Amino acid sequence: MTDSTTPSAPAEQHSNGSAEKETVTQTSSVRQGGRAGVALGAIAIALVIALGGGLYYHGHQQVASQKALVAQLQSQIDALKAGQSKEDDRLVSSQSALTDQLKSTEQKLDEQRLQLSSQSATLEALQSRVTTIAASDAKVWHLSEADFLVKMAARKLWIEQDIATAVNMLKSADKSLAELNDPSLSEVRQAIIQDINAISGVSQVDFDGIALTLNELSDQIMNLPSASTDWDNTPISKESTEVTTELKDWRQNLQKSWRNFMSEFITIRSRNVPENELTNPLLTPDQDTYLRENLRLKLLIAARAVSRHQGAIYNQSLESVSTWVRAYFEPDAASTKAFLAQLDELSQQSVSLDLPKTLKSLPLLDAAIKARSQNALQSTPAAAPAPAANQEG
Repeated sequence: MTDSTTPSAPAEQHSNGSAEKETVTQTSSVRQGGRAGVALGAIAIALVIALGGGLYYHGHQQVASQKALVAQLQSQIDALKAGQSKEDDRLVSSQSALTDQLKSTEQKLDEQRLQLSSQSATLEALQSRVTTIAASDAKVWHLSEADFLVKMAARKLWIEQDIATAVNMLKSADKSLAELNDPSLSEVRQAIIQDINAISGVSQVDFDGIALTLNELSDQIMNLPSASTDWDNTPISKESTEVTTELKDWRQNLQKSWRNFMSEFITIRSRNVPENELTNPLLTPDQDTYLRENLRLKLLIAARAVSRHQGAIYNQSLESVSTWVRAYFEPDAASTKAFLAQLDELSQQSVSLDLPKTLKSLPLLDAAIKARSQNALQSTPAAAPAPAANQEG
């Protein structure tokens, strides 16, 4: 816009010059035409001058306006250029930051790919190692089976005290080792056979039968005849209790009246006991009931001691029952004699189990399994160690 408006000034000057030449020409012609044309020429000149001045002023104003507009546009362009420069700088800075972040991310991805590749290699090595162990020595699994059976036999023997099941489990363990046909396991098999013989040598007592017999004796307690019922119905005192009318017998009459009064509350009777035997104490009906219940309780304690193989408690309970029956029940009665005979027979039974403290095959099997496992591990290549995880600050 500056280039197109600037040459307008010389054009206006050129037009003004031409107007002046025409005015001079007209003036000379007017002089030649007469004075009438002088006035017209002056008017024309004035009009031309005024027109030229107006055109010059208008052109000058327009040029100034155009210059101001150009300056304003130029300032806007400069402002836009400055803003564009700042935006370009910001974009360049952002692009640089994004480039650095992208490089850092790519570096981390490369490290993670390397770590993942190393872990994959380690996993493959471990899988190969496990496969090699499983394929190279299948005997370890048979040894583990035999070890499990021996440990279960020990549990059955010492916790549940089930001798028959423990022996069967030991025989199954020996059969599992026999299928391997490995001479190096001969010592283990020999220890298992010794354990079987040691357990089988334990005396087999019918503990269930003993407990059932004790329960039956507990039911017979209520039918035993008590020794406290062998008295007659005649009072011990045979003296006369009649009161006389004589005044001098007032002391005897007072004693007789007192005995008559007390006889309504307390009666003393005699027992038919031989002179050469000791007299057992008499029991009231309540005491007799408590005695029989205590005897039943003692027999139940003995039955429980049988299942727990507690020989001391078993013998102590039976001894207490025997003592109480002989002291408080009729010893000559047939039911009492049969009861005491069974009780004496049970007291001769031993309810304790002399079980072996250890099984010789347990440590030998553990040692054999550890040796086989170590040999299998040493025969395979060691796996590559996993890299340490990256720590970001």
